[in-house]
Amino acid sequence: MSRTKRLSILTAAEIEDLYGVPSFNESYQRFYFTLNDKERAELTRIRQRKYRCIAIALLGYFKCKPILLNPTFKSMQDDLGFIAKNHFDGLKFRRFSLKSDQKSRIYERIFSMIEYENWKDPEHQPRLVEHLLACAESWVAPRALFDAAIEFLAHQKIAIPAYSTLQKIVSQVVNQHQQRLHEKIGAACSPKLTTVLNTLVSGNDQLTLTQLRGGARNFTGTELQKELAVYHHIQPLMAEVTVVLDSLSLSQKNQQHYAERIQYYGAKIKRQSPENQCLYLLCYLQFRYQEGLERMAEGFIHHVRQVKQRAHQLAQDRVYRDWQKAATNVSKAAEILCLFVDDRIDPNTSFHAVQKQAFQVLNANELSSVCRYLGNQKQSADEAFWQHLDTESTLRTGLLRSLFCCLRIEGTDKTQRLAAVLSQTRQELAAGNMLRDASIDRRLPPKATRPLLLKPDGGIDKARYEWFLYLQIPSRLNGQLVLPEVIRYRALDDDLVKPQTWKNQKQALVEGTKQPKITEDPKQLIPRMADRLTTRLYEVSDYLERVDNRDIILRPKGGKHLWRLPTTGKKHLVNNPFFQQMRAIGVADVLRVVDQDTGFIDDFEHVLGMTSKSRQYEVDLLAILIANATNQGIYGIAQISDRTYDQLSTIQANYLRLETLNAANDRINNATTRLSIFNHYNIQDDNLHASADGQKFEAKRETFRTRYSSKYFGTSKGVSAISLNANHMAINARVIGANEHESHYIFDLLMNNSTEIIPDTLSTDTHGVNHVNFALLDLFGYRFAPRYAQVGRVINEMFDISEDESQRVRLTLRKPINTQSIMECWDTIQRIAVSLAHRKTTQAILVRKLSGYKKNHPLLKALTEYNRLLKAQYLLDYIDNASLRNHVQRALNRGEAYHQLRRAISNVNSDRFRGNSDEEIQIWNESARLVANAIIYFNSKVLSNLLDSFEEQGSEKHMETVKGASPVAWENINFRGTYTFAPTGELPKLDDLMAPIEGYRPISKN
Repeated sequence: MSRTKRLSILTAAEIEDLYGVPSFNESYQRFYFTLNDKERAELTRIRQRKYRCIAIALLGYFKCKPILLNPTFKSMQDDLGFIAKNHFDGLKFRRFSLKSDQKSRIYERIFSMIEYENWKDPEHQPRLVEHLLACAESWVAPRALFDAAIEFLAHQKIAIPAYSTLQKIVSQVVNQHQQRLHEKIGAACSPKLTTVLNTLVSGNDQLTLTQLRGGARNFTGTELQKELAVYHHIQPLMAEVTVVLDSLSLSQKNQQHYAERIQYYGAKIKRQSPENQCLYLLCYLQFRYQEGLERMAEGFIHHVRQVKQRAHQLAQDRVYRDWQKAATNVSKAAEILCLFVDDRIDPNTSFHAVQKQAFQVLNANELSSVCRYLGNQKQSADEAFWQHLDTESTLRTGLLRSLFCCLRIEGTDKTQRLAAVLSQTRQELAAGNMLRDASIDRRLPPKATRPLLLKPDGGIDKARYEWFLYLQIPSRLNGQLVLPEVIRYRALDDDLVKPQTWKNQKQALVEGTKQPKITEDPKQLIPRMADRLTTRLYEVSDYLERVDNRDIILRPKGGKHLWRLPTTGKKHLVNNPFFQQMRAIGVADVLRVVDQDTGFIDDFEHVLGMTSKSRQYEVDLLAILIANATNQGIYGIAQISDRTYDQLSTIQANYLRLETLNAANDRINNATTRLSIFNHYNIQDDNLHASADGQKFEAKRETFRTRYSSKYFGTSKGVSAISLNANHMAINARVIGANEHESHYIFDLLMNNSTEIIPDTLSTDTHGVNHVNFALLDLFGYRFAPRYAQVGRVINEMFDISEDESQRVRLTLRKPINTQSIMECWDTIQRIAVSLAHRKTTQAILVRKLSGYKKNHPLLKALTEYNRLLKAQYLLDYIDNASLRNHVQRALNRGEAYHQLRRAISNVNSDRFRGNSDEEIQIWNESARLVANAIIYFNSKVLSNLLDSFEEQGSEKHMETVKGASPVAWENINFRGTYTFAPTGELPKLDDLMAPIEGYRPISKN
């Protein structure tokens, strides 16, 4: 990027929304144009009533968004009329134009009244640049920096400057950030490493960039061999690569961002500057190395668990078959016993000869089985287990050994001995040698296992000993053993802000989060929260005493309390009758209409940054989005449309990426917020209530994330798609394995939400609950409000119900909150929070590692107690606040309604993901989210038009009906049939589609 080129950060619609005159309804006019005593006294000093009226309008606009506007009379006309009516007894206005000096004087008064400063380049720009450079260390995306700039200006009470000024500043910050990285790379990179990187870019390397980007798609041996090939090629470079990257101090998010440039550009990376090539490749090599190690670790764990499960099953079967066969061979055993009383056998005959004759009746194994049967002693299942492992030697000496030799394993306090043996074994096997007798630790196996590892001569069976070591690894990767080079399995401390950095910069890092709970002194915060809980216990006890608590708690004969906390029943949230009256429209036309309003197609930038004014790719992109969303794929859609596969394949490779899909989704969701119906979606006026929930989808092809789940997929494999829903829209989503817990990802969904829709409260069902989510969300200013499937059991586990001496209901905690443990570990809790804020780690990694700790671990205990403190407060609110219960239920109902729409889209073609890799499945899921959000925008526009129409007609009854309607509907949209994507004429007009709706009249246009 040229240093002088300004970045494109906001769309034209977003610029207009930020810098245009705000549009107020009557309630907003009443709020923003009401003056306090100070404002009234200051504005009274303006002599002419006309300018005083204009000053009130500009003051209200500035309160809404602190920007110096240059409004026209027409844009202010309605607001001036409201101000004149309420402040000046119906002052009449003629058309006017406000001179710049008059406007400047008014804004000077405004700055004085609300203690703001006007933007001054020489004074404020250096401070803003300094702040943004610090923000860029966490996340360098231009939009993130722009949002950080707006937040900084608001905090410092400085008016927002012109968009071009912020563009220039953000561009400067991005350039300075990258220039710093380039300089450090130049100083730290050796000539040898630079040559290797250049060779990799040129394609002259032994391993091409395409092969490097390939890698394994699933756990099969053939696929994992690809990872092994990549590992052995890049492993010699990694020591120096790690040193260079450590010198850059990149956040995990920034490093991931730069690494993704290689995935996006591929061989076209040659067109980037040499400095950027080095930066991107260094980050990608680190990412690819860690990804490869994680895949190999997962592959090793998968195959060890599979062979263990297979051995146990076959051992049980073998023992059963052996027992059954022995029962049938008892009669033959009689023939063998007869040999001992057969007079025809010469007494001088050797025992070997008699034994040989016996083995003609039953072989040695069969005879042993009969002996055990007669002695009522079954064959040991453990022995059969190890006998089966003996037959799996090809797997052990081939794939498993190769994977094991790539994994560096370290131990914790109680596993140092095992870790040392594993390390020694790895070194010997990696050198191509067999295990030496001296390196075998006979004391390591448990007493019950040792006899099974012995050979007949009393020596250790080295093959079985190797199996024994492999079997110890999977179950101990919960924190007992760590893989320091694999993010998922390394120690928690490695994922946090470095200890020295934390020691030196703690105060600045904590204050940088701008989160009150994180920055406050725990000696004041925790006791205050505990006192609040005590107060709430008395308040809810009093509430239960005052109300007829038979409607809330029941006491059966056994003395156990059963809680019943009613909520409003589920309402029908899909396919409102309004939409059933409309004329049908094809899904392709829906996307065209939404693009016409929002321009979301512009977010699909070419991988090389090339732009095309003609948007010739638009038609193909619509086909690709529908193909992926409906699980048909581009090959399938090419068979039933006017597009060709080659055409679609090229466009998909150049334009469709997770980055562009997310940007397009954000644009559609942000556009929905500007529709007149949007504010009526709010469950609460002053609180944006979101929900998160997972939805299971079967996958046609096996990948690393696909897992078995008999409940959802029968004998097939699948994944779970978690969506974060706010006001009906899916504002973020992520695909996880069907075996992973949804609760590990809800915080990450909130933190990585890049829309303008910022939830205040998040609800989930029971799957979203774990032992730290109340704590994590609270630290970052969110309220966690789950719906428990068995809320009565949860309440009874938290509280005890008794009666005092006056027979009044008394609610107490079953186990007091250990506030001391929270305060003692507050420093570590702050360090975790700062690491999450700086994207050094993720919630999923954090919770997975905390789950491996023992219950009495100080950090886990402190987080659990803080979580209990917040959970108890929430449950008390849930008991005595029926509105809260209803809000939680409504938020979750909306999430379920979205899932129905999402399922309707994917059901077009078998409801199964057909992606070949985890990334393809994620792209297909994001495509479906985009189509669903586009439908919700389209239906929201219908509801907005209805609302405006009924408001113009003065029909309050119809207006209230529209305000309560849900935009989640698809009966008015055609998903199936033969698709025609080439433009055939004008787009359908919304008024024509809505004409059949009873009572609808297009609003008059003045």
